[in-house]
Amino acid sequence: MERKILISTSSYGKVDSKPLELLEQAGFEVTLNPYGSKLSISQSIELLAGQTALIAGTEKLNAEIFDAHPQLKYICRLGTGMDSVDLDEAKNRNIPVENTPNAHVDGVAELCLSGILDLHREVSFAHHNLKQGVWKKPMGSLLKGKTIGLIGLGKVAKRLVELLQPFNMKILAVDKYWDSDFAKQYNVEQVELDYLLQNSGIVSIHIPFSPENKNVISERELNLMNSSAILINTSRGGLINEVDLLTHLKANSMFKAYLDTYESEPYTGELLSLDNILLTPHIGSYAKEVRLNMEMECAEKIIAYFNK
Repeated sequence: MERKILISTSSYGKVDSKPLELLEQAGFEVTLNPYGSKLSISQSIELLAGQTALIAGTEKLNAEIFDAHPQLKYICRLGTGMDSVDLDEAKNRNIPVENTPNAHVDGVAELCLSGILDLHREVSFAHHNLKQGVWKKPMGSLLKGKTIGLIGLGKVAKRLVELLQPFNMKILAVDKYWDSDFAKQYNVEQVELDYLLQNSGIVSIHIPFSPENKNVISERELNLMNSSAILINTSRGGLINEVDLLTHLKANSMFKAYLDTYESEPYTGELLSLDNILLTPHIGSYAKEVRLNMEMECAEKIIAYFNK
């Protein structure tokens, strides 16, 4: 089997060259993304010519691409979310699709905590004002004793719970697959979603995207939240109705949000114009240690598959 691999995620190998060296030592001819950004379908079709393996970013991978390249044998998604890949179409063509489900956990959990702290003390807003020549001291608040509600209690949410322990917070959570042992160890209370929204000063989303989860936070849910609450999404785009969030933020100046993921990326929408929202360009896994671990995991999985 020919060992030719396209690496579509443009940051691969930039933190450390070890993953690229590992692939090359295993006999792979490596093609990197020359565009430096997320690939379109036509660009993917162009670059996948002759490739037998793919390390994918968040670009769409569908039947059109698979039909154009029947020689493609294996895909590793650098990250966790698989919503950009048509898994049924890949399965129909016997193309295994794997991801890196563990390496990102610390990076996303720490980013989430940084967003919580930033919004509670209004650090970014104070910084922006000062850069504009405005000496204005926003009155923040402490995390100690506050209530946080977690929509989903998977790996990232659990790590966040561990990071929050010194703050002595009340932790509510909703999850379909309840881990009673973890909940008991960290005093996490299982509740219904409406109760969580009504009783949490901070709501943080930690579920994967799926048709069932699309717009899990919309107008109704936003109106259940406290007028000065904080909403955080470092999980996946499409979980929050961005139009409803925009309307809610405009109507409630004390309500704040932090988003690191968006329904369409790169995000260029109207949320960028608001002062009561913190926005970052999907950087949850963009920590040097996290990227290296993810890239090494992808390389090792591909080598193992081709060595069978």
